[in-house]
Amino acid sequence: MSKKLLMGVGNDIRGDDAVGEKVVRELESDDWEMKDCGSVPENHITMVEEDEYEMVAIIDAADMGLEPGEIRIVPRDHLGVFTMSTHALPLSTVMDFLDKKVEEVYLIGIQPKDMSLKEGMTPELQEAKEEMIELLESGEWKNIPELEKEG
Repeated sequence: MSKKLLMGVGNDIRGDDAVGEKVVRELESDDWEMKDCGSVPENHITMVEEDEYEMVAIIDAADMGLEPGEIRIVPRDHLGVFTMSTHALPLSTVMDFLDKKVEEVYLIGIQPKDMSLKEGMTPELQEAKEEMIELLESGEWKNIPELEKEG
């Protein structure tokens, strides 16, 4: 069986920004190794060098201009078009590193509603978190639509 790593990114005290972390914390799966990366995914990419993964998926809140809770696979050429959550290092840099080490790399964005300083996610993001967990458990996550570029 191929080794797959799921990296959850986010910040627990910024409302909906916690969604990536919450997915990783609550998912129960033998198919994925999971890593709660907090707001510093770059601090965890060395584990990709230490273990040989065939696939890495990153889940993060992403302001994509969609309805709150909508989920999209974000193509590499879309990075920089919208804002991912609060990271010290741009996710594009993390993705560049992973692309050199892993066959398949996916970035899954979940549209937040409120990323202000507060604990707890909005109902829309609670629902999206549950949907994301179901998609990962069922293996249907690859059917998530890709984010379309505007214009």
